[in-house]
Amino acid sequence: MKKLTTALCAVLLMILVLMPGAAAAGPALSATRAYCIIDADTGLVLAQQNMNEELHPASITKVMTLALACEKAQGSWDGVKLTVSHEDVYSLAGTDSSHIALQEGEEVPLTDALYATQMASANDGANLLAEYFGGGTIADGVAKMNAQVRELGLAHTHFANPHGISGDDHYTSCYDMAQILRWALQQPGFETVFTRNEIYTMQPTNLQPVTRYFSQQDKMRIGSSRYHIDGILGSKLGYTNTARYSYACLAEQNGVRLICVTMQSELSTDKYSDVRTLLDDAFATFTSYTELSGGSVTAQLPVAGGGSTLGTVMVADPGTKLLLADGLTAKDVEVSLELPEQYLLGDDPAVYAVYTIRGGTKQESTSVKIPSRFLPSFRVISITVRPGSSVTTLMAQGMVLVPSSSTTPLLSLRMVASSARGCTVTRYSLEIPPDGWVTACAKAPSLVISSRPSLSLSKRPTGYRRAGMSLTKSITVLRPSSSLAVVT
Repeated sequence: MKKLTTALCAVLLMILVLMPGAAAAGPALSATRAYCIIDADTGLVLAQQNMNEELHPASITKVMTLALACEKAQGSWDGVKLTVSHEDVYSLAGTDSSHIALQEGEEVPLTDALYATQMASANDGANLLAEYFGGGTIADGVAKMNAQVRELGLAHTHFANPHGISGDDHYTSCYDMAQILRWALQQPGFETVFTRNEIYTMQPTNLQPVTRYFSQQDKMRIGSSRYHIDGILGSKLGYTNTARYSYACLAEQNGVRLICVTMQSELSTDKYSDVRTLLDDAFATFTSYTELSGGSVTAQLPVAGGGSTLGTVMVADPGTKLLLADGLTAKDVEVSLELPEQYLLGDDPAVYAVYTIRGGTKQESTSVKIPSRFLPSFRVISITVRPGSSVTTLMAQGMVLVPSSSTTPLLSLRMVASSARGCTVTRYSLEIPPDGWVTACAKAPSLVISSRPSLSLSKRPTGYRRAGMSLTKSITVLRPSSSLAVVT
């Protein structure tokens, strides 16, 4: 990887999504083995203890199970029914695990399976969902879970089942689980399920004549409980004898959204006490977001296609907002770019801005990666002018590269025609539709500009999509003695 760095503070960047500091900045806990608190928006680690230690997760495993089911459904839950298999029920025999008494052959609405898995922590419900998003068996679902772990770039997680029953090959870390929950919150409908406080009613099915009721079990979200904590929006509890007590939650206060994960609390009361300590400290320390403007770092990324180098495209940091501890400012953040060796047209380039916080004792010293932005680029090597009675033809060698997300005019060029009698200036804009990366001018095509508002390519290299472009202002016919210069 090629790294181009500029410093807002003079310390070398460590090239990871996260690189924890030598000393944790958050509270030191004794009854809870590990914890991690991150910003729900950016994934930035704010405080931690043993966050990369691999531990048994128990039922917070179901965060991944629920998220993958929501991802597959894409918000379309109505009318989707799942059929309970023999394995869904009988693979749990002898485990003394939580369940909702599903029966083989029972037809269960997807919505019911989601709420049963979240609120009743139903292991049979988790099995049913794993078959749904795995497209076959429970093992297929578990394979999907581990594939998603790899896609998220997590190094300390491996799932052996979709429910969390402890086993030697089933583990995660607080950091990994925090990032899994952050990803889960981006899936359609997940947050609705995760944050529900009201009792959920499951109607009778084809095999079960009784109505089933589910209520959320987290005492920290029950207003009448002495353990209630303001600000916790949603949560998942976990417990096995091996794992002890685990916890994952989303909390918000004054517009600041945090994800908190704790693992291996010895007693349930330890969990309640320690989560309160962590959230109180975090919300007192991180009270607002700091805006970092974009464009502080730029770099040229070589562009290749058709077996040759076409030129370069400009890359810049996009700007972002970060949670910084009180007393820290944008000057305590270093920005750099992480780029591939080149951008190959047709690929999706992995281009990132890396923001590194040097928090000292006030905040965890960590880094977070955010996708960079491409700046529109137009490079012209040479232009000749061939005036006609009503049309001026420009022979140009260069290129226009635009990101697929753009929906506005991308490029404004000033065309200057000079002669012995004076100078004429005409400005126009190129508009390129948001249908992928486009090479508009490569290998010396002809651009035909007429007095009417149109711009077309008379020649384009094989393999490149033709850019649909419009001229927003006509250009004056130039004199034979004129010469052109194009300035972006």
